[in-house]
Amino acid sequence: MEEQRAVNWRSYSVTMAILAINITGYILCTQMGEAVYNIGSMNAEKILVEKEYYRFITSIFLHADIDHIVSNMIYLVGLGQMIEQMIGHVRFAILYLLSGFGAGIFSILYAVLTGDIYDAVGASGAIFGLIGALFILLVLRDLRRRAQRRSAGTDTASEQVNGFNGNGRWAPNGYESISVGKMVFVVAYMIYSGTRAARIDNAAHVGGLVCGLLLMAIMNLIKTGRI
Repeated sequence: MEEQRAVNWRSYSVTMAILAINITGYILCTQMGEAVYNIGSMNAEKILVEKEYYRFITSIFLHADIDHIVSNMIYLVGLGQMIEQMIGHVRFAILYLLSGFGAGIFSILYAVLTGDIYDAVGASGAIFGLIGALFILLVLRDLRRRAQRRSAGTDTASEQVNGFNGNGRWAPNGYESISVGKMVFVVAYMIYSGTRAARIDNAAHVGGLVCGLLLMAIMNLIKTGRI
């Protein structure tokens, strides 16, 4: 078997770049105060009426306080370094940005439907997109395992199945220990917690999750040549 390639920060350089942009954005917020939030936050009125569409992007790189950015960046690095190694830099960047954009769409729809116009910032919508993408990767992994078991005529697990091994990529550390069941529980708990907590844009979380699921499924179909 081919030896596993060495992993360093270059294996998840897009994740590190996103981390750096978020930290820079937070530093700007601490130095310039409300001016940055007024310019870059997600706000349905500013986007729909004043057509400030750039807010779909800027809002996912701004954070309200130190606890907000620290918790989001922990999730970003933990998920990002795993997923980026499996799907590659370009697709990871597309996944992250489009998940953040989709989260913004859901946030605006919720604001319009409820009449509650608010300012929202944070990377959590895009991070929920990573969670959705990881869920699809885990499902694909388990399907490959079942196919290998059937072809081998055994009910026992075969050797490690790497994420997207059609690309010759190796599964990062910890990937094999994550189950689909665990992911369902974690997502359900996070969504539920979002409904119970104040100042949480749960619509963005749901939107990011849905976009991550769809985008990763589409990327896999493209990779396998089914569309």
